[in-house]
Amino acid sequence: MSRVVLITGASSGIGKSMAHFLRDKGLTVYGTSRKAQNGEIIEGVQFIQMDVTDSNSVKQGIDFILSQTSRIDILVNNAGIGMVGSVEDSMPEEMKMQFETNYYGPLRTIQAVLPIMREQGEGYIINISSLASLFGLPYRAVYCAAKSALNSLTETLTMEVKQFGVKVVVLCPGDYKTGIKSSRIHAAKAESSVYAQEFKKVLDIVNEEVDESGDPIEVAKSLWKVINKKNPKPYYIAASPFQKFVVHLRYWLPTKAFQWLMMRNYKMLGD
Repeated sequence: MSRVVLITGASSGIGKSMAHFLRDKGLTVYGTSRKAQNGEIIEGVQFIQMDVTDSNSVKQGIDFILSQTSRIDILVNNAGIGMVGSVEDSMPEEMKMQFETNYYGPLRTIQAVLPIMREQGEGYIINISSLASLFGLPYRAVYCAAKSALNSLTETLTMEVKQFGVKVVVLCPGDYKTGIKSSRIHAAKAESSVYAQEFKKVLDIVNEEVDESGDPIEVAKSLWKVINKKNPKPYYIAASPFQKFVVHLRYWLPTKAFQWLMMRNYKMLGD
């Protein structure tokens, strides 16, 4: 019997690439989308309607899978949303939305799936985080904070569920060609604030980095390796060699030196 995998946010971007890759590897893949109908087949992937910000929606989606398969072997928490803007310009409602999707969303699906995996005596939970969870990035504070919180949750959960044979991992992608540019939330005051000029300059560089990035299939390949390890590490990074080097720099350099490099990269140091 093929392993059953649930991937949230599987209709586009990294989630879609992961769903198609695992489908081609012979796994039984269920993808979630807020707009899909339960049981709808899209490009060989069976979709279920799920909104990770709604506990009832999560439960109904899990129940639908169990009605068909009676098990869930792998949960991939991929659904997420980006946000850009200064801390000062970010409204509380916008910040709450970030955490509802990027932190509480994975928490809801984890709490719904864990009883199933405990009963099975095995399972993998893969939380798709971001390089932005490993260090602060200018004008992306709220996104960084939500993903960092997800990392901390994962580290703690790993220790708690080891006794049940459940493995929990953080997978941090770098920049990849996805629809993130068009789907990001911009802080409500971003375009008219005192930060507007610098914000636009930084955002242009961020978008340029995305435009020049690789194929999200690389994240799917990393995921495949992780779910086939008997004893996976707590963290994996799916990124270009340069971005992996930047992660190492974060831990090698004093914080102020690393922040100076970040500001230089985003042309925030003036002429």
